[in-house]
Amino acid sequence: MILAVVLAALLLCFLLVKHNVGVPFLAMIAGLAVYEAFGASFAATINTWIPACSEILAQHILYGLFVLLIPILLYFRAGKSGLFGILRVIESVIFGAMLTILASGILTYYFSFDTMAVDIANWLDGIRGYIMVAGIILAYVDVFFYRSGQSF
Repeated sequence: MILAVVLAALLLCFLLVKHNVGVPFLAMIAGLAVYEAFGASFAATINTWIPACSEILAQHILYGLFVLLIPILLYFRAGKSGLFGILRVIESVIFGAMLTILASGILTYYFSFDTMAVDIANWLDGIRGYIMVAGIILAYVDVFFYRSGQSF
């Protein structure tokens, strides 16, 4: 149930606010790459500096910061989207679905998943690659048209 609530809340937010999704989506992908490359070693360093903070908690905080929080903050600071109509809706759905996929790992750790959440997570994991590729393409298109001042 928690995954359905997160997905619905993100979709509603992104469809109503209508901000540029391009830069936040690309920041999310960059944050994921940085976390996968350096997250574990940086969490171990944080654990060494602050022994009260467990390494798992440090990893979750870094993951949440790099992959979830910063892209969402960038989204709310972005201007209006260069896309409109069905392309903007598709881009918002893809951004919400990708954030839900990426947040599901942390949510699994802190909440128990019911069968509906497991089914949603499995379905989204199955199409993760397609969502990521489509999101990156639409993010580049959105950034291109946002920067040039044109609409598509």
